[in-house]
Amino acid sequence: MCSAETLPKFVLGDLGALGSPDFRAALDALAFAVYTTDAEGFVTYCNPAAADLAGRQPELGQDRWCVSWKLRRPDGSPLPHDECPMAMALKGRQPIRGQELVAVRPDGSTALLLPHPTPIFDASGELTGAVNLLVDISDHKSAEKDSRYLAAIVESSDDAIVTKDLNGIITSWNKGAERLFGYAHDEVVGKSITILMPPGYENEEPNILRRIRSGERIDHYQTTRRRKDGALIEISLTVSPVRDATGRIVGASKIARDITEQKRAGEALAARLREQAALYRLTERLHRAQDDSEVYEAALDAIQGALGCHRASILLFESTATMHFVAWRGLSSQYRGAVDGHSPWTAEEQDPEPIFLQDVAHAEALAALRPIIEAEGIAALGFIPLVADGRLIGKFMTYYDRPHVFTDNEIGVALTIARQLGFSIQRMRAEEARRVAEEQLRQNEATERARAAELMAIMEAVPASIWIARTPDCRVISGNRAAYELLRQAPDGNLSLSAPTGERPDNFRVFATGRMLAPEELPVQRAARGEDVQNFEEEIRFEDGTSRHVFGNATPLRDAAGEVIGAVAASVDITERKLVEEALRESERRLQIALGAGRMGAWEWNIGTGKVIWSPGLEALHDIEPGTFGGTFADFKRDIHPDDLPLVELEIARAMETREEYHVVYRIRLPDGSIRWMETFGQFSPQGAAKPGKLAGVCMDITERKEAESQRSLLVAELSHRVKNTLAIVSSIARQSFSINPDFHEAHRTFDARIRALAQTHTRLAEASWSGVSLETVLFDELAPYHDDARNNVTLAGPPTKLPPKYALTLGMAAHELATNAAKHGALSVKSGSVDIEWSARGTDRLRVRWSESGGPPVLAPKRNGFGRLLLERVLASDLGGEVQLEFAPQGLVCTIDIPYPREPSP
Repeated sequence: MCSAETLPKFVLGDLGALGSPDFRAALDALAFAVYTTDAEGFVTYCNPAAADLAGRQPELGQDRWCVSWKLRRPDGSPLPHDECPMAMALKGRQPIRGQELVAVRPDGSTALLLPHPTPIFDASGELTGAVNLLVDISDHKSAEKDSRYLAAIVESSDDAIVTKDLNGIITSWNKGAERLFGYAHDEVVGKSITILMPPGYENEEPNILRRIRSGERIDHYQTTRRRKDGALIEISLTVSPVRDATGRIVGASKIARDITEQKRAGEALAARLREQAALYRLTERLHRAQDDSEVYEAALDAIQGALGCHRASILLFESTATMHFVAWRGLSSQYRGAVDGHSPWTAEEQDPEPIFLQDVAHAEALAALRPIIEAEGIAALGFIPLVADGRLIGKFMTYYDRPHVFTDNEIGVALTIARQLGFSIQRMRAEEARRVAEEQLRQNEATERARAAELMAIMEAVPASIWIARTPDCRVISGNRAAYELLRQAPDGNLSLSAPTGERPDNFRVFATGRMLAPEELPVQRAARGEDVQNFEEEIRFEDGTSRHVFGNATPLRDAAGEVIGAVAASVDITERKLVEEALRESERRLQIALGAGRMGAWEWNIGTGKVIWSPGLEALHDIEPGTFGGTFADFKRDIHPDDLPLVELEIARAMETREEYHVVYRIRLPDGSIRWMETFGQFSPQGAAKPGKLAGVCMDITERKEAESQRSLLVAELSHRVKNTLAIVSSIARQSFSINPDFHEAHRTFDARIRALAQTHTRLAEASWSGVSLETVLFDELAPYHDDARNNVTLAGPPTKLPPKYALTLGMAAHELATNAAKHGALSVKSGSVDIEWSARGTDRLRVRWSESGGPPVLAPKRNGFGRLLLERVLASDLGGEVQLEFAPQGLVCTIDIPYPREPSP
């Protein structure tokens, strides 16, 4: 390795910063080939990458011009070292770019290089040497062809497609980007992507680059960008990492789509929905409003909700001809005191028009009030008159913290709110006048109403169902709301089972101790006969199979003479208590079964004596003979896994200190060496001031649960992997179907067919639990729609071959594309045509599938490559590592697919 310590000091001094240890260490660590020379061309430094690329270790101070053994021109002719680009750069005292050369290593191998020699000058302008960066472009040539195809796709895309390096510098810019952002290619390439960032969005790019560097793909990221003309546009971004041949992330690719109109339409629709919802709620609340405060609150909510203003207020004319605040939101007392009484209209004005001031700073009419308005932080105002019976009764105000343009729609909504508010205020005033006029009448009935209201309030407030029969025959029974809700009857209906047929409820029956009760046996009917029915318990069974349990009392109603005139009963719903009791009994039964089965064990530790008691079940969990447990704390700890023992001791100490419940999960090692998972629950119980107390609880074996949780995690990870793969395939199908085909309907039909093909293969895989599917099944499924009546036009021949999921999906899509093409243009488009598919295995390494068409129309080689050909030639190669040959013979298409032999998927 060449290092800074082996260089002459004058060389380091001449090269300046290149001689610093930190800088030289950085060069040594680079994966790119770099070397330096002095002013005479003698090599003074080379990093390990340069030595590896040259295949030799150059001699510092001896080798001149180049670190390579021999050089050739791209045409193969020898290139003397003193004519190489580094020599020309030093002699010409200027950088050399773009000259390719071939480096020959001592072992005879070669590398195609693109050198970047750059002279270095000191502060006085004297040439002190040069640095050369050697870029191995051997692999780049083979990629140029693919790059041209990709460039054509990118350039024809309607979306903006941009690439950048990891510093955010733009490296490519397609026509879609020119149309979307207004910048020409030459205006932005080489500049930072932040030229598109509007103020306030500066932090987005560092965050995006950070995520790209970590290998993350960013999908459908909605944001705002600025065009060249300064206009802001809403876009949806998809950003993907770009990797070099070694898999290292070197940049990012962005696809941007203009969603400005979409967002505007969405925002407009949301605004209309918000306005309509606000108006609907306003109408509903005004209809239910019982006093002025409810009207004001409903109106202020609607004003702020529908008009989007930051603050609002309502002012009304009082007995004087002056408006005063009656309700407001977000206004200070100083502001209200300063502007109270102000109005742009007089009380006598007819048909006043609303007034909207978009910018207070330019409103001459408010010059006197501008200081107090601006001090309040108000930048725009709206005055909307309130009219009732053709007379101005007040106004409501809207306030905005920034200048605001009032749209026609907003003005219309404001007037609608004003009309409803004016009508409601007038209605409330009319109702108030009516209430005053009826006050005398109400006073005469006050006592009776108060008693009735009190009784009704009690009936409605108590958490119980109340039934009342006002006649001894109980033919009509009414109740409170809880009673109607319990029996699932409409309010004010007849609840009596003693009512005539057609009037009595028929959706429930009443049972006691499992026996259905007749109407005369019910508590209200018994009380109406003079009996006090205490602590009755009944089950009400409904026709849908559900039931409720009630518990209560019933008592007779008597008149002043003591005669029974009816009855009243009250009960509470005890269904939940019944369910809890049943659940408790069931829980106790399950606990007994669990303990009896030996899967749980009980324990107790006397802290004072140190004695530990284990139940036989717990001894069984530890796989020791009954009665052989030693009974000490040390015996308890003996089987605990050493890694978990500190946790167990810590939890015990915590439970003893805090007197809280003890809970821990740990592992034990059984006598045979196997490991089991245990979960323990315990509770501390004090024994008095002089005794330390006890810790007791239960322990259960949860090994199977732990294993199930581990298996579930594996299954979730596998499912996630398969979903991601499927989404990637669907995304590719959509992109190719819609970006290449200009006919939207045809593209949509093609996309549907391809998705159905994918779904068909997925169905087969799902039926086999994703263990694989046979090649014959995949081919038969795709060609089944094209069989003739005799099924002679399609033949399949080959040995049984089971395909893993990845092979099945890719070959299924390939077969779909070939079958679709044959049905449209090839052998399956005519009755006389046929398709023969044969497959064979070459040893155990390769699978060869041959698709042959005959009897169809003459075949012509296509003028452009569609998705099907792209799938066959690219996707099969990249996904399965296969080779595809397409022969467009006149008598019929022949497609040969050669892929690595698929292995059985792992269980």
